[in-house]
Amino acid sequence: MRINSFAGSEALKANRVVLSPEESHHLARVLRVEAGQKLTLFDGQGTRAEAVVTDVSKKAITATVTARESVPPPAVDITLIQALPKPDRFETVLQKATELGVRCIQPVLSAHTVHRSRDPGKQMERWQTIIRNAAQQCGTAWLPHFQAPEKLSAVFPTLEKFDIALIGSLHPNARPFHDVFHPSAASGAPQMRGSDRRAWQPLEKSKIKTAALLIGPEGDFTEEEVNAAVAAGAVPVTFGKQILRTETAAVFGLSVLTYELF
Repeated sequence: MRINSFAGSEALKANRVVLSPEESHHLARVLRVEAGQKLTLFDGQGTRAEAVVTDVSKKAITATVTARESVPPPAVDITLIQALPKPDRFETVLQKATELGVRCIQPVLSAHTVHRSRDPGKQMERWQTIIRNAAQQCGTAWLPHFQAPEKLSAVFPTLEKFDIALIGSLHPNARPFHDVFHPSAASGAPQMRGSDRRAWQPLEKSKIKTAALLIGPEGDFTEEEVNAAVAAGAVPVTFGKQILRTETAAVFGLSVLTYELF
């Protein structure tokens, strides 16, 4: 059985790695590893190492690195801008976004946000743990950058930096994902770009190196929020005839992006 385990960047530079108490507890108490067990260690920043457990104690597990490699980041940098839904649904989004290779996750507070936490610091720590566990399970060498929640309006000025920014919506100009990435098959141009955002202009997929996807909460974005996002440069897209849950919409949208861009 292949076991992936997280180790900090500084720790992974050494040939002898002492894993954190949390990692050690999981390996020793849950997975029951013993001396001689092979591990794959990663730091979430592109370094991956093969190692062998050399010592198992009550407080820590020590492993010796036998091989080390640098893994390049994904070819396309995808950012998920997710309006905070209920906790269990957001945790699903974090897991699946990590598995799908998202490089950044930006939670936002919108008009219909229902997510509340009495202890934001503790909640952030839990979210980071969920992301790290998802990375361990899927074997990625890169952890997404996880940002602290922001107001939705605060991210609109950042949309211009992306080669393409999409927002799932029922906006009257919304087009199917297929039309965005396959303009020759669409009736009319596929997306809004440039200073005249009401003009549909094609964009070559091979030139897309950064992309953003905006997903609303359970109650969706308001019409005013969608219009503001479109005015800031976002392209409105539809997710089909069915009304999707927010976590389903995020997985659907990210799956299409990774299929089209990778």
